[in-house]
Amino acid sequence: MQEVANLDTGDAIAHVVEFDKSGKSVAVGCSDGEIKFVNVERNEVTSQIKAHEGSVSDLVFNQDNSTIYSVGGDGIVKVWR
Repeated sequence: MQEVANLDTGDAIAHVVEFDKSGKSVAVGCSDGEIKFVNVERNEVTSQIKAHEGSVSDLVFNQDNSTIYSVGGDGIVKVWR
């Protein structure tokens, strides 16, 4: 095994990662409540959203990658499209 990518999340701690169904993008849920979307091939953050007041504790993409569900330390489940 060898490392193929490395993402610096800054001062936030990465709590959860979820690959989309294509394997080309990953969502990273962080301690600061942000979700960062990363292009795996370019190792580049393509977008980010402030999702929760607390940390992001779980992420799930739906089958066609059109929706992602997030769970936060604020006790809220959110749906993103």
